[in-house]
Amino acid sequence: MNAIEAMQAEIEYQVQDLPKLGLPKASENCLFVGAGDSYVASLAAQYVSGGHALCCYPTDVILNPSVASDRNMYVVSISGNTRANIMAAQAAKKHGARTTTAITARPESRLARSCDEVIQLKYRSVGVTTAGTISFASSILACLSLAKQVRLPASLGRIYRQASDQAEKAAGKIGSRGSSYIILGNGTLYLASLYGVLKFNEVFGAKAFAYPVEEFCHSPLFSVSRGDRIIVMGAEGDDNGSLSERLCQEGFSSVYVDFGKKEKVELLLQPTFFVQLLVVKLAQKRRLTSCYFLKNRSLLRVSSDFIY
Repeated sequence: MNAIEAMQAEIEYQVQDLPKLGLPKASENCLFVGAGDSYVASLAAQYVSGGHALCCYPTDVILNPSVASDRNMYVVSISGNTRANIMAAQAAKKHGARTTTAITARPESRLARSCDEVIQLKYRSVGVTTAGTISFASSILACLSLAKQVRLPASLGRIYRQASDQAEKAAGKIGSRGSSYIILGNGTLYLASLYGVLKFNEVFGAKAFAYPVEEFCHSPLFSVSRGDRIIVMGAEGDDNGSLSERLCQEGFSSVYVDFGKKEKVELLLQPTFFVQLLVVKLAQKRRLTSCYFLKNRSLLRVSSDFIY
């Protein structure tokens, strides 16, 4: 099984496996810390909690450890070996954090040993290195449950099918080529945008950028070129579709994806499924069998040397 096939398989696992997760109980005075996919999962907790939980990068804790004082800090890391996360956990323990808890797939990791407690993420994997999908969704649900007790939607299969249909249509409009990608959305849709650009980076080695819609219109809009592929995500109550339409009128390549009326958790999961499936479908159109980050050994070494 190649990396793209593995990515598709793990995306499909989510419908059956996410409802089986043993989610933790809600906590108080939470601070979530993470980088990459894990930062987006941490930020989701801050959004859904209504401000009762905070999120930051590990370097924020290292440089200003007082931010963790009197808080229950949760450090999110699939591998559990990211150097900055370990340093953040150690700094927080020295500066008055109530508890430090590792949220990780590897309970034997260095991060787990540096924290007071461990929440192990258990999910099915095909055992082939690929871009993170089910690991990301599992992290999100763990963080959400700690920040504000949530329930997984009973209609997860329907949400997944809708996301698949949306991804198929968007992939057809976007085509198999693009110089760079811009993904726009507000609220939880912005979180899906952030996650989406990470997958475009990892799978295609493409430049990709995420913005809230209004922020994009203030300044980044003026950097758009004809070769860019713009994906605008919207939901009930916003006017994001009109921006996509206007961009098309001006000769730019823009695709609008409408998620309609959804509860917060649904409005996080369906766009997440959408961007995962969109990336896989575009990769299949390009007949890719591996992710760019796996093929570019020199950049992978740079990444590993600085992260681990």
